[in-house]
Amino acid sequence: MLPLVSAQTMREIDVQATRQFGIASLTLMENAGCSVVEEIETHWGSLAGRSLLIVAGKGNNGGDGFVAARYALQRKAFVTVLLIGGERAMRGDAKSNYESLKSTKDDRLTIVRSFRRKDFSRRGFDFIVDAIFGTSFHGVVRGEYKRIIDWLASRRTSKIIAVDIPSGLDATTGECSNAVVRADLTVTMALPKIGLYLGKGRQYTGMVSVADIHIPRVLVKKKSSEIFLVEERDVRDGLPIRPLDAHKHSVGKIFVLAGSKGLTGAALLCSQSAMKSGAGAVVLGIPATVFPTVARRTLEVMPLALPATREGSLALRGFDDVVKKITWADVLLLGPGISQHPETQDFVRRIIATCNKPMVIDADGLNALATDCRILNRRKSRHVILTPHLGEFSRLTSISPGEIEKNRIEVARVFARKNDVILVLKGAPTIVVDPKGKVFVNATGNPGMATAGSGDVLAGIIAALLGQGNGAVHAAINGVFVHGYAGDVVRGKVGDMGMLASDILREIPSALKELEEGRAKH
Repeated sequence: MLPLVSAQTMREIDVQATRQFGIASLTLMENAGCSVVEEIETHWGSLAGRSLLIVAGKGNNGGDGFVAARYALQRKAFVTVLLIGGERAMRGDAKSNYESLKSTKDDRLTIVRSFRRKDFSRRGFDFIVDAIFGTSFHGVVRGEYKRIIDWLASRRTSKIIAVDIPSGLDATTGECSNAVVRADLTVTMALPKIGLYLGKGRQYTGMVSVADIHIPRVLVKKKSSEIFLVEERDVRDGLPIRPLDAHKHSVGKIFVLAGSKGLTGAALLCSQSAMKSGAGAVVLGIPATVFPTVARRTLEVMPLALPATREGSLALRGFDDVVKKITWADVLLLGPGISQHPETQDFVRRIIATCNKPMVIDADGLNALATDCRILNRRKSRHVILTPHLGEFSRLTSISPGEIEKNRIEVARVFARKNDVILVLKGAPTIVVDPKGKVFVNATGNPGMATAGSGDVLAGIIAALLGQGNGAVHAAINGVFVHGYAGDVVRGKVGDMGMLASDILREIPSALKELEEGRAKH
């Protein structure tokens, strides 16, 4: 898995590359600027005869831009450099590369030292390179910088390439300032930055390419944080492999406790999702009052009628029946649509405290925990996976959604460590945190998946992978990735607006098949 780093960690890596390994900072800047041009050509072809505008700030990000300008000229491009902040403000490597560029004798080069929107709006550029702020930025964009970034937002015909990170985006948190460059491609140096994937970061980065600027791998490994980006190869190589002698009871027996009067859809989605994800047998425990409704809509999933309250939710007197079925199962999936009826919530808490099998707890199962998370520390199960969305996690932690979003990784880490659970915090992106505090950031999925029932489908996928032999952490990581992958398949067919959870459910086999075929090829 690819480590994600904060801006501070990346600065430390750069400094140590120079001090410990003798790699000149000018060399790192040279490699960075060259990489930008190489990535542009990789994605859009030769630069010969095409026009580039490089918007360069006074710092090292601007220095990368000056180097990129030189390499673009070597490739016969027409290059305009817009310098922001003035020559006198430049220092160190950025100034050295600016002076080198200035001395270039090439009619294709134009250097502009002030921005006039009217003049630039008249000109067409094939590519615009954002080399304004870089990873050191935080705060508010003001003055000429804001005017230029606002102008960049109006450029519809130019491809915009960000150097390291789109200007105006916080490289560590993914928080956006009052003005952010929206890139088509971000060329980030050495390691991807956390902010490219958290918060609103993904809305502004476009495609992300990680450029090798020849920082020693041993240094990268030593300084890497415990935050990782989950890539396709990680998942395809980690999915369960079904043996030739498999039978239905050897590839995952899942017991699902879900549903109540008016909430039968959640029960159907999560249980069918487990079947679609490869589970050998799924039993769905539901209140007897909704059994006829559910039974008419199930084929492979086996419905089990359990005692119900007057309101049509699971009743405490069904506890012994549930314990027997847990003994049969490999995995318990608990919570979707189960309701917040007081007796049912008490029932859920009793199950969590006594179940000795791996558990996936979602939706109203989480709401039952919100009143007393101490149950998690008294439980018998070694492996518990919680799958809250932001609102549910807020109730679990008593921290407001806004505060969680500002520091979601650290809040999630503290909770997972304190309660010894695997936490799947759903969102854009979804993150998985293991009990030791390692964080895994998912890269699949899209806005169309923000639809009722999508989380129920995810819970079923995770339970099925857990039942088929994935370790609990890997079941969560792989399940989140597969869920998003299936959603991306749906998006390609119907777009964002019309996506339903049942659409995602139907595409799970296709997603798994594509990943398995990718494993065979590699």
